[in-house]
Amino acid sequence: MPVSSTILVADGDASIRALIKDILEARGYRVETASSPASAAALMARRGPALVLAAHGEEDDGGSLVHEAARLGLVTPVILLISAAVDNPGRLARDCGAMAYLQKPVVRSQLEMLVRLGLAENELRSTATLQEARLSSAHAFLKSMLNADEGVIFLLDEDALVLECSGPVESLLGREVGECAGQSYPSLFSDAVANLHEGAIAKARTTRETARLEEHRGGMVLETRVRPALQGNTLSGFVVSLRDITARRRGEVGLAESEKQYRSVFAGASDAILLVDRERGTVMECNDAACRALGYDQAEIRGVDIQDLVAHPEQFLAAMTQGGKRVSYDYLKRKNGSSLPVELAMSYFTNAGRDVCILYAQDISRRRIVEEALREGARLYRAVVEDQTELICRYGPDGKLTFVNNAFERFVGQDEEDVLGRDFFASMGSMDRRVLTEWLDHFDPSRPVFDREVRQVRSDGEERWISWTHRAVLNDRKSVVEIQAVGRDVTEHKAAESALAQATQEKEQYRLNLEATFASIPDAILTVDSGLSVIATNSAAKSLFGFAEERSRGLRLQDVVRDETNPCVQVLRQVLKTDKPVRGYEIELKTPAMGDRMVEINCSPLVDKDRRHAGAVLIVRDISHIADLEKQLQQRHGFRGIVGRSGPMQDIYQLLEQLSSLDSIVLILGESGTGKELAAEALHYGGVRAGKPLIKVNCSALSESLLESELFGHVRGAFTGAVRDKVGRIQAAQGGSLFLDEIGDISPMLQLKLLRFLESREYERVGESKTCTADVRIIAATNADLREAVRRGSFREDLYYRLNVMPVTLPPLRDRQSDIPMLTDHFLAMFAENFGKHFDGVSEEVMDLLLTYSWPGNVRELKHALEHACILSPGKIIELKHIRKDLVDQIRSGIPEPASTPEPGVPASFVMPHRPGREDILAVLRECAGNKVQAARRLGIHRATLYRKLKAWGLDG
Repeated sequence: MPVSSTILVADGDASIRALIKDILEARGYRVETASSPASAAALMARRGPALVLAAHGEEDDGGSLVHEAARLGLVTPVILLISAAVDNPGRLARDCGAMAYLQKPVVRSQLEMLVRLGLAENELRSTATLQEARLSSAHAFLKSMLNADEGVIFLLDEDALVLECSGPVESLLGREVGECAGQSYPSLFSDAVANLHEGAIAKARTTRETARLEEHRGGMVLETRVRPALQGNTLSGFVVSLRDITARRRGEVGLAESEKQYRSVFAGASDAILLVDRERGTVMECNDAACRALGYDQAEIRGVDIQDLVAHPEQFLAAMTQGGKRVSYDYLKRKNGSSLPVELAMSYFTNAGRDVCILYAQDISRRRIVEEALREGARLYRAVVEDQTELICRYGPDGKLTFVNNAFERFVGQDEEDVLGRDFFASMGSMDRRVLTEWLDHFDPSRPVFDREVRQVRSDGEERWISWTHRAVLNDRKSVVEIQAVGRDVTEHKAAESALAQATQEKEQYRLNLEATFASIPDAILTVDSGLSVIATNSAAKSLFGFAEERSRGLRLQDVVRDETNPCVQVLRQVLKTDKPVRGYEIELKTPAMGDRMVEINCSPLVDKDRRHAGAVLIVRDISHIADLEKQLQQRHGFRGIVGRSGPMQDIYQLLEQLSSLDSIVLILGESGTGKELAAEALHYGGVRAGKPLIKVNCSALSESLLESELFGHVRGAFTGAVRDKVGRIQAAQGGSLFLDEIGDISPMLQLKLLRFLESREYERVGESKTCTADVRIIAATNADLREAVRRGSFREDLYYRLNVMPVTLPPLRDRQSDIPMLTDHFLAMFAENFGKHFDGVSEEVMDLLLTYSWPGNVRELKHALEHACILSPGKIIELKHIRKDLVDQIRSGIPEPASTPEPGVPASFVMPHRPGREDILAVLRECAGNKVQAARRLGIHRATLYRKLKAWGLDG
C-alpha cells in the first residue's frame, strides 16, 4: 500500500466516519473525512484522493461525487456506503457509476477488501490514463515528423503496402493522400517507373540498407530513398522518402557558373588580392594586379611567406590570427626592395579543410598627399577646441588616442604627451567598451553618430557620469578612419534623474505591493461607499459572496448580495449608521459555493483624506477549520494517562499516536520528572503490542554485572550466586516492549552487547554461548545529553544513532504552565481517593504561587508538593498554610516584591500595593485598552489568574 494513498470518507454520520477512519488508519492508510458532499468535493479538488467512500441515501448523494471526480479529471473510484434496508444495492451503485458498494453497518473484512480493490483500481486507471497519453503523444510525434519533411513520406509494411503517407502527394504523384493507404507502393507509379521502385524495395529488402533512386520527370528531378525498418534482425517494413531535388541540381549548376564569375572578378580587380594560408602564413594565390604591384609573376609568388611581403609582419599576423578585418596603414615590400603604402582589408573562409585569409591591398599613395593638407586643417582645428569646457578627443578604429584638448587633460590629470597613443576604451567599463566596439565593427554610414553615457573616474578619484557623442570621420569609401568624441559632465543631471526614477519606482512598487497584498489575502475584503455601492473587492470575496469580482465594482451592495438577511450586509449598515467599528463578530454564514461556514467578521469605517467617513471596509475570515481544531483541542485534555492540553503537549500526543502502531525504536528525552515512563506506557498500550508485556529496566539502579544478568538472563553456575537459570528482561518482554530507563548510564561493554541486540535481535545469556533471538520493541529514555556523552567518549556513537531513530522530547513543566491548573485538579482527585477526603481545589493565592514557580523537578515535584498539602489539609480548599514552607520560601525568594521593584517598562503607579480586587483589575484593564497580558504584568499577577477572575465575573468575552 503506497504511503501517499489518501482515502476520503464522506458520510453525514460522525460515528460511521470515525469507525471507518479508525479501521483504515490502523492498517496504515491516510484517511480524510467530510460530513457532506459539498465539503467532500472541495477536498477532492484540493487533494485528489486515491479512493472515495461516500454515503448514499435520502440525505447524502454519493453518486454526485462520481460525477465530481469525472469533472475534475480524476480517476478516483467511488464506493457507495448504502443502508442494509436498500433493495438491489448493486443496481443502485451501477446506476450511480460507482465501483462497488458497502452496506452499513460496516464489516471490517469487507471494508478492508474493498479498499484494497479500490486502490488497485485507482492504480490501474492511472496506469491506463498514462499509457493512453503516451500513445497519443507518440502518435503526435510521428505525425509531426512525417509532416515536417519537405517531401513525401510513405510508411510501408513488410509486403510494401502503404500504411500511412504525408506531404505533397497530389503534386508529385497526382493522387489524393486518402487513396494511397492500403495500396501496393509500386502501383502508385506509372508502369514506366513502377519496376524501378519495385527494384529499390527489393534491394533494400535484400541488403537491409538504404536504396536510392533518382528519376527525371516533366522537367523535375525526383530522388527516392527506401530505408528498411528493422526490429533486431526482423524486417518490419520500409520508410520511403520522395523529394523534389530540382532546385538542388540547378543550384549545383549555378554554383559552377558563380565560380567562373568569381574567377573573372578575381583576375580583373584593380586592387591587389592575395589568398594566404592562415596556418602556414604563405601565399596560396594572387591576382594579376598583385603581381604587377609587387613585381612577381604567378609562379614566383606562390609559397612566399607573407612576412616577407609586409613591412610590419607582427601587426599583420596578430590581426590575421585574431580574425581582424582591417589594417588601416602599412607597407607592402616589392620584389625590387621598394615599398608601397597600402590599406589592408581581410576576410576569411575555409576551403578543403584549410583556413584561408583573403587580403585586399589598396594603394594609398595619393592619400599621403591629402594627409599633409589635413595636418594644416588640424592646426586650425586645435585652435578652436583647446578652450572648450567639454572633453574633446579623437581616436582611431583601434581605440588609440590621436588628439585630446585641455579639458580632457585636466580630467585624466595627465599631459597630452602621456595620453596620446593610449587606449581610449580602457577608461570605460566592460559593457560600455563592448557596445562601442560593436558600433565600430558593424558601422553603418547612415548612423555616423553614437551617443552613450558612461561612468568614468576623474583624476581626483571621484566617479563622474560623462555623456559621450562619438562622430565617425569617413573616407571616400565610407570607411571609418577616425572618431571624434565630445564628452559632457552630466553627473548632477544624472543624480537628479536617478532620484526621480527611484522615487517613481518606489511609488509604483508600493502600489503593486498593496494591490498584490490586497489580492492575495485569504480573507474576503469588501469596500463600500456611504451609499452601499461596491468600491473594491479581492478574489477571496468571489467564493464567499458568489459574484464575479470584475463585474461587482460600482454596483450597489444589494444588487450583488441579494440576501438582505446576510449578516455581512447588516454589519455594513450598522457601521455606516453608527460610524463605529465591529470587531471579532463570529457567526455561521451560508455561502453559495462552500455551504455553511463559520466566519469572523470585522468592519471599520472608511476615512478619506479630510478625516470624514466615506464608507466602510468589511473583512470576513473563514475560521471553520480553526473552530474544528478548537473543538478537538478542547476534547483532548489528556492522552493515555498523560495530563495536559497545552500546545506542546498536543504536539506530543500527536507524535505518540503516530508512533504507537510502529515498531521503530523510540528515544524519550526530557528532564527528570517530565513523565518519560508515562510516555513509554502510552506508546506500548496504544499499539499492536498492547496485549503483550511491557518490561521496565532502570539502567542506573544496577551495577554492570547485575544489569547484564537482568537484561539477558543467566544460566546456573554462570557466576557466584547463580544457583539456577534466570529469565532475562528481554526474554520476558517477548512479543511486547522493553523500556530502558536512564539508558545513558550503562557501561561501554553493555553498550556493545545492546547494540548487537538492536541490530540483529540476537543475544546470549550470561554463561551460555547459545544465541537466542527475541521479538521486542525497544523504548529508551534518558535525561542526559547523549550527544555530549558521545563527544566525551562515554557513550558509543553507533549506539546513539541506532537509538535516535525517532526522538520524543517531553517539555518541562515551566514550558507548559497552562497545564498546571489541570494537573493540580488531576492530583487533587487522585489524592482525595487515596486519602478518603474531598477537595474542591486550591485557593487563588496557592494557584498564583504554583503558576509562578519554575518547577525544576517538573510534574513529579508538583505531585509531591500537592501530596504533602493534601495530607495536611482536612479537605475542601488547599490553603497556603498547607504548602511546604521551604517550597513557599523558595518560590517567594525568586519573585520581586511588586510594590518596591516593578517590572521594566511598568510605571510605578500601576503596581498594586495590595492584592488587587475587582475595581483595581477593571481600572488597569481600561488603562491597557483591554490587553490582558499587559494588565496582568502591571497588576503583578499571573495572566492565568487574571483570566480565571474575569471568567468568574462573567467578563471573559
